[in-house]
Amino acid sequence: MSLRKISDLKPVFSSDRVTEWQPMPLGPRYRYERDRAAVGQEITPGSEQYEWHVLANNDLAHAKRKVFALITEEYL
Repeated sequence: MSLRKISDLKPVFSSDRVTEWQPMPLGPRYRYERDRAAVGQEITPGSEQYEWHVLANNDLAHAKRKVFALITEEYL
């Protein structure tokens, strides 16, 4: 995996309320929903079922940090 720092994490979808990342083509998606103040980690790639992690601060910067931490946890 070539993701080494948070700035390498690029969204595959972004709107006012939702941002999604998929760091590996066939891997799980990570979804930030502003209204929920949480980041979801797709349970099975393509299932659109998420395990949600509530954020301490509801903003995109904290969401990206959480996604990066989840990716690092999963792949290392």
